[in-house]
Amino acid sequence: MALLVAGCTIGRVYYGSPLRATPADLAEGQSTRHDVLRLFGPPTEIMHQTDGDAFVYTYQRYNYSSFHLQDPITGINWFTYSRELENRDRLVVFFDFTGVVRSVAIDHHADTLPTL
Repeated sequence: MALLVAGCTIGRVYYGSPLRATPADLAEGQSTRHDVLRLFGPPTEIMHQTDGDAFVYTYQRYNYSSFHLQDPITGINWFTYSRELENRDRLVVFFDFTGVVRSVAIDHHADTLPTL
């Protein structure tokens, strides 16, 4: 008679929050730091650069699951399956020294994260 112990772990870790607006709402050379804060809220990170500041907004999703079968007496692991999925949205807004938006960059992938 064989006796095995099975275990399953499922986890989700989300960092930041989804973007509250679209980058198209910002006009380079016209929108200000105040406009960005009103539309997107506080940034995840502020970078101070030699030619002006940058606001970074990050929303990261990390999902994982694992399943294993183990012999409870010997501790031998007979089978393990694990899966990790990660994706993120990142918006970076660059300002000049006067606080006007100089440029905007976005990397949008958090919605493409498949289910476990």
